Amino acid sequence: MPLLRTSSKGPPPTLPTATTPDAAQPLNGTRPRRAWLTNGCIRITVTLLILAAYFAWARPWQAHRDAPTEPELPQGLWDLARAEYKHVQVQAHPEDVDAEGVLRAPPLGVPRSLTTKWAQYSPWHAMDKYRGPPAGCNITQVNILQRHGARYPNAEDGESYATGVEHLSSAEKFRDKRLKFLKEYEYQLGADDLVPFGAAQTFEAGQVAFKRYAHLVNNTRIPFVRAAGAPRVISTATNWTVGFAAASHQRYQPYLNVIISEEYNNTLNNDCPNAGNGTRETGIWLSQFAPSIAKRLLEGAPGVELTNTDVFGLLAMCPFESVALETMSPFCSMFTQDDFRAFEYYGDLEKYYRTGYGEKLGPIQGVGYVNELLARLTGTPVQDRTTHNASLEFPLDRALYADFTHENLMVAVYAAMGLFKTSTPLDPRQLPAPDYPHSWTWVASRMVPFSARMVTERLTCVRESRGRVGEGAYVRVLVNDEVQPLEFCGGKEGLCELERFVESQEYARRSGSGDFGQCYD
Repeated sequence: MPLLRTSSKGPPPTLPTATTPDAAQPLNGTRPRRAWLTNGCIRITVTLLILAAYFAWARPWQAHRDAPTEPELPQGLWDLARAEYKHVQVQAHPEDVDAEGVLRAPPLGVPRSLTTKWAQYSPWHAMDKYRGPPAGCNITQVNILQRHGARYPNAEDGESYATGVEHLSSAEKFRDKRLKFLKEYEYQLGADDLVPFGAAQTFEAGQVAFKRYAHLVNNTRIPFVRAAGAPRVISTATNWTVGFAAASHQRYQPYLNVIISEEYNNTLNNDCPNAGNGTRETGIWLSQFAPSIAKRLLEGAPGVELTNTDVFGLLAMCPFESVALETMSPFCSMFTQDDFRAFEYYGDLEKYYRTGYGEKLGPIQGVGYVNELLARLTGTPVQDRTTHNASLEFPLDRALYADFTHENLMVAVYAAMGLFKTSTPLDPRQLPAPDYPHSWTWVASRMVPFSARMVTERLTCVRESRGRVGEGAYVRVLVNDEVQPLEFCGGKEGLCELERFVESQEYARRSGSGDFGQCYD
């Protein structure tokens, strides 16, 4: 069951009708005594029921993971060794010192070597083990920017995927036994909404946030939470708050403070009508790798016709059906490791040429959020002439902020800030390196998997700076638990002086140097 929760002031936000919570809800994290007693009891009861259902849901997976026998892989999947699968299962649940006691999302039962080639449709995975701040440093503020959890395909893409399945399923007979499941297959995926696995990973993220940053929270400094207006983003935000509250044993109960409509300019949703969307580059790459896959599939299903778009849809069925069913989809066994490398690179190209460095108007779509981030880090009013909405609540006195969004906005933020730069543009005609993606910087599954998160920490450190030892303010940025080098502001050990970090964000501080106007001219 999905983990859903809203503020105690309203019903579940599957179809939001307002852009902010109930105006009667106090904004400082406290409530009148009688309301607190009533709503607190209700929230605790609901959370306990959710946790009980979650344990019941997760228990078969945990028992399966701990069983001495190894799970069986779908027949024909690249001849992956059982030993590798066993290793992947263990690695899916590492012992994290900072996250002890966290209720983990159930494993999908899919090898990591596969899920990390699903581009932006990969489930969240840590790129490194989280490391606390360096000696002499204390974290004083945290800003979390997180993508929504795993979901069903959006409606338009789902129709395209279903068409590809229908075309391949129309064969009168199947010569390849890996395709025989299609004889009785029916496309049954939903559209747009979070799947239970995505809700569980978001609940887990809320727990981890509390475990790591509990020292920043007290009864008067509850996390301030915002979400873009899409239902799956709202559900993600509320699931995160439930996880955070559960980890605190209900001592701290954040709620979704602000929902920002996606019908207007929104710092948590990319919008630039005149920007490209990467379709030219992805079309070129699809024409490079899809025909040979189609030829191979047709050898096992003679008499049908498959387009390049059909091939992409059949590849996409592997991640989407796997996260929906929480087990490896039979579509996965139809393809090879190289097929999924090509699929990953398709996602890399799409992000690079849509809101990344390959699109002139890509970075401008992340400037609004960067300027909000600078305002929080410096404790000064937002200075932005792009997408910041000054009419909405935007406090500067919290120590923990959590914002929930889409992957295209996160890519735009990376590009505006200067993260994940490549030495050369991505070539839509060939993979960038023989060992791709291992040695490559711009990889969608690492940057923006489902539930991806960029965490910007402000720290107070006693360090040597400019020849003198003293206390100063610093910034550290982690993307999916991996500390970023921050070379653009002279980063050392992943730390930049706050002043230099702010100076490095000149493009954002100038509100994009006129690029925002080009989005609408």
